[in-house]
Amino acid sequence: MQIKNLDLDDFGCFRRARLQNVDSGLTVIAGPQRAGKTTFMEAVRHLGYGIPRGNGLPPATDQYDLTADVVVDGAEYELALTGYGDPALVPINGAPDRALSDVFGNLGPAQYQQLFTISLDELRRMPTSLDDDVSLSAILLGAAYGDVLKIPQIQAAFSDRAKSIGGKHGRSVYELKEPISEIQSGVDARDAAVAQVDEHDRKEAARDDVNSRVAELDEEIADLTTEQTRLNTVLTEYGEFETLQELNLELDGADLDQVDAFPTEQLDRGRQLQSQLEEVQEELTTAEEEFAQQVTVEDPEAYRDQLLDATSTIQTYNREIAGWRERVNSLQEQRSELAKERRKLRSRAADLQPGWDDDSLLDRVRDVETDLFSRDEVRSITRTCEDVRSELNEVERNLTEKTARHEQLEHEIDTATDSSSEASLTLRDQLPVAAGGTVLALIVGSALRVVGGAVLGVVITLVIILIVGAYAASRLKFESLEVDGVSVETLRADKRSLTADIEGLRSRKTDLETEYSTATEQLDSLREKLGLSDDTSPAAVREFYEDLSSLRNDLTTLEGDVEALDTKEETLRSDLAAAAETVSELGVLDTDDSDPLEDAEKLFTTIESIEEDLDLAQTVTTAQQTVTSRKDDLRDLLAEWNDAPDLTNADSATLVRTVDQFLERGKNVTELVEAREQRDGIRVRLQRRLTASAIEPAFEPYRDSEHDDDDWAIAAFERIIEAYTDREAIEERLDTIDETIENLETERSGCVEERVELTKELEELASDDDVREAHATIEAGRRRLEPLAEEYAMHRIAEYLLNELHERFIDRTTGPLLDEASEIFARITDNAYTKVDSTKEFDNLDFQSVLADGQTQQTAELSRATAEQLFLAIRLARIRRHESSLPVLLDDSLTNFDPSHHVRTLQTISELADTNQVFLLTCHPELLERVDTHIDSVQYWSLDDGQFNGPYSKPDDPCELLEPTWS
Repeated sequence: MQIKNLDLDDFGCFRRARLQNVDSGLTVIAGPQRAGKTTFMEAVRHLGYGIPRGNGLPPATDQYDLTADVVVDGAEYELALTGYGDPALVPINGAPDRALSDVFGNLGPAQYQQLFTISLDELRRMPTSLDDDVSLSAILLGAAYGDVLKIPQIQAAFSDRAKSIGGKHGRSVYELKEPISEIQSGVDARDAAVAQVDEHDRKEAARDDVNSRVAELDEEIADLTTEQTRLNTVLTEYGEFETLQELNLELDGADLDQVDAFPTEQLDRGRQLQSQLEEVQEELTTAEEEFAQQVTVEDPEAYRDQLLDATSTIQTYNREIAGWRERVNSLQEQRSELAKERRKLRSRAADLQPGWDDDSLLDRVRDVETDLFSRDEVRSITRTCEDVRSELNEVERNLTEKTARHEQLEHEIDTATDSSSEASLTLRDQLPVAAGGTVLALIVGSALRVVGGAVLGVVITLVIILIVGAYAASRLKFESLEVDGVSVETLRADKRSLTADIEGLRSRKTDLETEYSTATEQLDSLREKLGLSDDTSPAAVREFYEDLSSLRNDLTTLEGDVEALDTKEETLRSDLAAAAETVSELGVLDTDDSDPLEDAEKLFTTIESIEEDLDLAQTVTTAQQTVTSRKDDLRDLLAEWNDAPDLTNADSATLVRTVDQFLERGKNVTELVEAREQRDGIRVRLQRRLTASAIEPAFEPYRDSEHDDDDWAIAAFERIIEAYTDREAIEERLDTIDETIENLETERSGCVEERVELTKELEELASDDDVREAHATIEAGRRRLEPLAEEYAMHRIAEYLLNELHERFIDRTTGPLLDEASEIFARITDNAYTKVDSTKEFDNLDFQSVLADGQTQQTAELSRATAEQLFLAIRLARIRRHESSLPVLLDDSLTNFDPSHHVRTLQTISELADTNQVFLLTCHPELLERVDTHIDSVQYWSLDDGQFNGPYSKPDDPCELLEPTWS
């Protein structure tokens, strides 16, 4: 698994922190203390397992939020963790579904933390247990124990019983003390008696023979141990070697040049285009069927072509339908309104002249020549007749009244008597007084106007005149006749006035009669032209003319509106006729002997139906174009395939068949490429393991001079396997070796004990009596010792056998791992240490380090840096052997290493980066410099206050962050 992108949106000090396009090899993240490196490691530790509650982790601001884009076996996934929920693995870009536990190689959270996220704390301590369920042995050695863990308990029970009998070493303690003491006293006595020279020589020779046999046994055990190491290695790698042989067999018959030349990068594109072609072909078929079902023409394809050719016109007509329909409705409404208006005008004409024929009412209105008279002329003629007649009537009435009054006055004057004398003073006599007073008033007024102003002068003048006038009037006296209290003079004056009035009225009457005759002639002419009877009054003539003129104007307006409506209808009829002709050409509308305006709705419905047909036709065309485009894309893609035929003019069936062949060939090529990559990976792993310093000597006897490179190890491995029929045969041989070694070691133990015994006998020899006495003592003690010794021996043998079983299990389980760890440890320490071994105690795991001179040291005897290098080597070996290539994090794990150890460790980490993504976290600038100097391909990031910056190809920017600034 490789982390491609990592978003730390909420975790401890991280807020929306981003790592983008992270390299698949070695990535160095540099930051000062408390920048967030350890928090980053904790985030990665829990990314695939979830965050347990109450775990002491850095808290979240809101809730934990981690997201990573990861690559597993070339497929991309999104790994997301929110809050305390379970992490979710979501495929991206068509990746196959995969269980998260499979991605992490079924490792538990504790195993992943101890193996793949290595901080300085993990290298400084060696806990006996991580929790109740997981031991450090399971993590570092990767073994499955089962009931094997009970072996130490059973072994301890046997050991305890043996110790209760004879202590740790079966000496003279506890229950064995008395019999052994007795035997020992007999032995002492016997030894004292053995002093003969010939016996000494015989025992000397016997001891030499024993020494020779011990040497032979040591050589045989060493050879068998070498074979045991070789066969254990073969057995461990047997499965991978079988896989390698199967892959070689698969690849032997393949043309790898053609495989390399095959455009595998186009396979996904080919599958996509094939799927798209199938989809669009299905869409095309569906569209063609829908079109054929909807249309009713005999030749749907020809009809479709016609529709497509007339697309613009049909779409234009369809857009015009709403306007056309509105115009038709408007014309119909207008025609209806004009008909209503015509009926109103006929009704008005009938009311105006009831005598006119109903069928020709409006024609009669139209025939009346009202234009011969203006409205003002008609009004003038009728008003003149009315006014003259009215005035004439008034004159005649006045003349009659005045004539009667005149005759009455003449009668009264003739019959009146003189009832009065003339006046004493006449008016003529008073004229001088009035004239004088007036002159006086004018003089006084003028004088006062000069003195007091114009207003005063006028007022005084008027006052004087009034006084003088009143005085003169008071001096007048009259005397006359009266009739009924009215003087005759008054009557005569009235008569004179009436005489004048009568003359005037008679003259006016004559004039009016003449004027009325002329006006009547004009009125008669007007009646005649208007078709009215002679007795029609002027007011009726005038009203008739007004109504007739209004009716004629309304009729003229109506006829204009009708003409305009006819023009609009003709224009619309022309537009609809053009549309009907176009639609008729498509064969879906019969336009013979039909008025397009009257059949407008039928035309509109047909156009709307054609629009629907056009939509389906365009759908068919679009699908055809898409099919053609996909075929062209497939032709372009297949052009990159060397074995593809010429598809320039190929039909669809040939193209589809060729695509199927291409994809099938691609599938085979992909399988071959994967098989080759798998084969090469297995060969590299086998070569590295077989040439490890602890394993290589076991295979040296099978080295072939033809293979000078590392391939000799695989060839030797193959020759060893060929020597055995199957895996069971190897296991049987190992059992035989184990049994033989056990027998040889038992024999060697016996020889050693015999040699010890002979040596003791050589030291002292006793006399016969002493010997007999000593033998008697020994025999007595032996009889007491024998049952105890048998019980002791039985428990010790059981303990020994369990220990052998225990050690054999550990050897088979941990041998390859510790061999690889030994190689890494030797490389880091520059061969100061050559081997790593375990204490073979699962319940209290510890490791032994073997120096170059053969001495061994326990972990507690190592320096802190060396112990950290040991634990790092074991973890790296375990990581190498793990089936899943998971990201590895090292948080300042090299802090205590000196420069030379730094360099060698970095080289080892660089090799690990070939198979695993590695994150190296540090706050030391000198480490960045060594990485840059000794490792070629590295990606650098800087981390400060929970924010990442990068990536960088050189460590300059991260170094500046770490270097102190001096003022």
